Amino acid sequence: MEKKKLKIYLDTSVISHLSASDAPEKMIDTVKLWEDVVNDVYDILISDIAM
Repeated sequence: MEKKKLKIYLDTSVISHLSASDAPEKMIDTVKLWEDVVNDVYDILISDIAM
């Protein structure tokens, strides 16, 4: 049986922390999360309204 991936809702502010050198702790956590996203660990959801 295939393991289901966790679905994560991302607010646009989370994505902005990828380059937040003024908040290094947030940037480090966000880069780690993004690496998991790239490696298909999670299903990512975002709001159509935020786009």
